[in-house]
Amino acid sequence: MIFTKLCSLAILGILLGNKCVDAVSNSSSSLKFTIEPQALTTSVTQTADFKLLFHGCDDNGHNITLTWDADEQIKLSPSIITINGCESEHFSINISSSKQGRFIIRPIIITSNLSVVDDARLFVQLKVAQYRSLIIVSMLIGWTYTVCWTIGDYFQAWTSYRRKSVVGLSFDFLYLNIVGNCCYATFNVVLFCSVFIEDEYFRRHPFGLNPVVPNDVGYAVHAVFGNLVLIAQCYIYQNGGTVVSTAVKLLISGYVLMVSVFCGFAIEEQMHWLDFLYILSYVKLSTNLIKYIPQVLMNYQRKSTEGFAISNRLLDLAGGLLSLLQMVLNGWNYDDWQSIVGSPVKFGLGFVSIFFDAIFMVQHYVCYRSHTGDLK
Repeated sequence: MIFTKLCSLAILGILLGNKCVDAVSNSSSSLKFTIEPQALTTSVTQTADFKLLFHGCDDNGHNITLTWDADEQIKLSPSIITINGCESEHFSINISSSKQGRFIIRPIIITSNLSVVDDARLFVQLKVAQYRSLIIVSMLIGWTYTVCWTIGDYFQAWTSYRRKSVVGLSFDFLYLNIVGNCCYATFNVVLFCSVFIEDEYFRRHPFGLNPVVPNDVGYAVHAVFGNLVLIAQCYIYQNGGTVVSTAVKLLISGYVLMVSVFCGFAIEEQMHWLDFLYILSYVKLSTNLIKYIPQVLMNYQRKSTEGFAISNRLLDLAGGLLSLLQMVLNGWNYDDWQSIVGSPVKFGLGFVSIFFDAIFMVQHYVCYRSHTGDLK
């Protein structure tokens, strides 16, 4: 598929084309501090630990004193660190908070010659929950909705395999879905793997961490694989003459043209590759808004949901509700409602998905109940 190839070429170009930039980036400072890990989660009744690592040597023998810039509710031990000599050292720092919320903790480095110190990206993101047990509950909810979303396509694949037919499954839905998922996978893979783009992200978000974790990469790539399996079945099994509509062909062509143009801008250095990835994310968002409409219309025209695995939508509905539940639970437990208010697109898309899932439920179990055959 041309869109899949285009995304693959974009990934290859970014990862290989910017190696020279990654290779030449270095620091002129002779002393370097790092913090591991930079993201901590704890509760008001517990403490957490991180390591402060010191590398390098100051030839002029400057002593370095380090203290902390943190809210008064945050307690760090030791609160003051003094470094002498040239040996690499590491210090274990214990941290606690009497208040729930999200905090940024930064060290204050005191020395007579700051120019020899590399303190780039030197901070800790601390999340403090009211209840430790709810952190575990939130993690379990997260894994549960990830599983729901991951295995959904297999139910559709099994339904088509069992019937040896894809009649009742909208090709428009499948193709819009794979366009969005290819963009999503490209965004995650590149931002996770490319140091060049990650550095640009850090420049724009000085106290941010890479938003993409390995689970995101695995989920996105798996989603593309699942979509490809479903599309392959459309050309293996009986399809009843179903084809991709002209409107969707034109829409996908528009997506390909737009992505190609912006990819060209990035290659010619008229825009940064990170902005190109944001363009891909907007494509993903737009496909999420419209991809279900063709399937709803097909069910309405056929007055049946046979061929369309309702189990897939049940799992998607469960995943969407659990995702929203996790957001609300975390907002309350961390006293961080800004994470919801600050992400209206994500929150809104969750409701869009739930809205269409509800329509599919009504179509399957109410409107066309007598026309669903033995489909489960």
